[in-house]
Amino acid sequence: MSGAFDAARIGQAARHLLAAGSVGDDLLRRSATVLHPVPVLEPSGGLRSWFVPLTVGEVLAAFFQFLPDGTLMRFSSFQRRPGELAGCPAAADWLDAGRIQARAEALRRPGETAGDPFLSYDRSPDRLVWAVPMVRAGAAQRHVYVAGETVYEPPPEGTFG
Repeated sequence: MSGAFDAARIGQAARHLLAAGSVGDDLLRRSATVLHPVPVLEPSGGLRSWFVPLTVGEVLAAFFQFLPDGTLMRFSSFQRRPGELAGCPAAADWLDAGRIQARAEALRRPGETAGDPFLSYDRSPDRLVWAVPMVRAGAAQRHVYVAGETVYEPPPEGTFG
């Protein structure tokens, strides 16, 4: 596949892979809803990849990550065992912007306002996080990262771990 894909084509690719049985178990193929793709942004703001969540009821059961050209980067399931959903995170923890922003507020400093979350990554493109800008008049913007129920400040630039 060549060229940049839009969200509709990425979603179509995800639905095709799931329906074809290329990924996931029988429970996912029968019951999962493939949600609208979410852009994963570079720190500079450019498109790095697409995150395509798969939910079953109120849980995030799995996700696809595609490169901008439509190449499958990975498929990852939160299922501990095929056919089971125990241990899968609440979908809202990963998909509800209001909940993500509220979680980031725990690390808000005096005078800061939490901006709109955007999906990004922590040092490596496979470590997805929601970056929430913290804005204060007259100060440099900083980010707080939210990954499910975990909230933290990004580590210093150039570190590993």
